[in-house]
Amino acid sequence: MLPEVPVSSWSVDNSRSAWISRGALVLILLVQAGLSYRLDGSAFAQEAKFLMSDGQLSGLVAQFGLSGVRALSLAWALGATALLFGATRMLFNSRAGLAAAAMYSVLESTAFTGRYASLHSLSLFLLAAALWLLARTRQASPVAVLLAAPFAALAPFAAYSAALYLPTLTVLAVLTAYRFRGAGAFVRGALFAAATGALCFVGVQLAGSPSGWNAHGTDSALQLLKDSAQWGGVVLLVAVIGAVGYIRRARMGEMPWAGGDAPGAVRRSLLGLTMCATALLAPLYQAWLGNGSSLHIHVGFGLLFAVPMAGLGVSRMMGAHFRYPQIGIMIYVAALVIGMAQTRELYRPPDSARMIGALREVVDTKGDYLTDDPEISAYYLRAQTRPAQWHQAERGEALAGAVKKGTYDAIVLRTATVPDALRGNEDYRLLALLQPSGESAGQETYRIWVKR
Repeated sequence: MLPEVPVSSWSVDNSRSAWISRGALVLILLVQAGLSYRLDGSAFAQEAKFLMSDGQLSGLVAQFGLSGVRALSLAWALGATALLFGATRMLFNSRAGLAAAAMYSVLESTAFTGRYASLHSLSLFLLAAALWLLARTRQASPVAVLLAAPFAALAPFAAYSAALYLPTLTVLAVLTAYRFRGAGAFVRGALFAAATGALCFVGVQLAGSPSGWNAHGTDSALQLLKDSAQWGGVVLLVAVIGAVGYIRRARMGEMPWAGGDAPGAVRRSLLGLTMCATALLAPLYQAWLGNGSSLHIHVGFGLLFAVPMAGLGVSRMMGAHFRYPQIGIMIYVAALVIGMAQTRELYRPPDSARMIGALREVVDTKGDYLTDDPEISAYYLRAQTRPAQWHQAERGEALAGAVKKGTYDAIVLRTATVPDALRGNEDYRLLALLQPSGESAGQETYRIWVKR
């Protein structure tokens, strides 16, 4: 049987271009690593809580300490970007893959999670691996899709927000294979959904349901949507442009009249709609809950699926043979500048080093301590105290009652002014007043009181 004749006499999918693509990907990953590694500071409260947890996976990872877990997060984030490039290359082409990886690598959420001691980066890596396997097995037997199911099923147990994207993966299991398998693609989707659902059920029975996924709050839905637009609006806009261009024409080339095997308009429309709409899942869900917790991270989960279309959009706007490279450069620079500014604004862990140093001299295994950051204090002073000795501070009557009873041996508050309950109090004396400096300037002052 004769091989399929290409629509043009040249191709970018040769050995030389493959090595060029790999080299460009390495440069993209180096930039991503630099953007994450420039972020530094003491532990966030959630990082400290994670490092003190005793879960099976989190407890195993936490043994590496703050620096070690942050390094692991960066490795997982880089792996997710590399897998995203591979998936986009197989779905579209190498140019779109490089553009997608470049856009994703400079996102605020990507840089943040790459320097954040948690399992968010692992969850993103697992989703990216599932996406890559769906693209890789699109021409294989429907049974081959089962390779992607374990990665998809594990992702929500690393970060609960990943559960929102399991339906997207199921739809993509069908759309990526329909061109090659026809109605058999629906069998592939059913196999993936059944296997992933069964594995998730087993996981819930063994480890319990992930917590926090349905916690309601009082945050403004409109404000959460506005914040989400700031963090991911540029990429989503480019993705929509890419989807529209893809729907209008399956191929971009010097010979638009050329025929050949290409995805149908309906499939292209569904693929573009699925990928772009997925970016809206986390913002809409958390706006409905009124809970903005970690939204700046969760936005990146949806963008993982929209970025391939954004890469295709950049590729289309540059034109065949890089006719307008300045367009791609401008989009990348704009995304880079926005991502750097947003990351610097959001990545501001408490300046707790001096506070911990002051407390180290007054705490022991017998006292009880009240603080605004019990997780941070418990983590850094774990050699001298037990986690149960640290209690979350309240305000108003709750704080006044705690001060009046004199239950706590030390009180640590982050506040610009002295609370009325402690002003002129005869039972407690002010040990230290620690004002943030340098990059931490603007954060609230640490005030430490100890019992007389």
